[in-house]
Amino acid sequence: MNRMSHSTIEELLRQIDGLTTDPKQAFELWIPQNLTWRGQPARTDVAMAIIGDKILGMGYKPDGFTEAEGGRIYRYKAF
Repeated sequence: MNRMSHSTIEELLRQIDGLTTDPKQAFELWIPQNLTWRGQPARTDVAMAIIGDKILGMGYKPDGFTEAEGGRIYRYKAF
């Protein structure tokens, strides 16, 4: 699978907003290794805090991740 190794946190938040998953269903989210926030490079811990807060607010919790070229695939499941 060919995935981009860079993106913006804003784009990921829009992608998360667009999820129409059944609350009982788990989902995966591609997180590139290089992210920006408001036009500036973002540290991974900061990016994951912003993204994680959004996902937790939707009723999901982390369920691990898989390393992949250019980033990670994070898994989330409902509480």
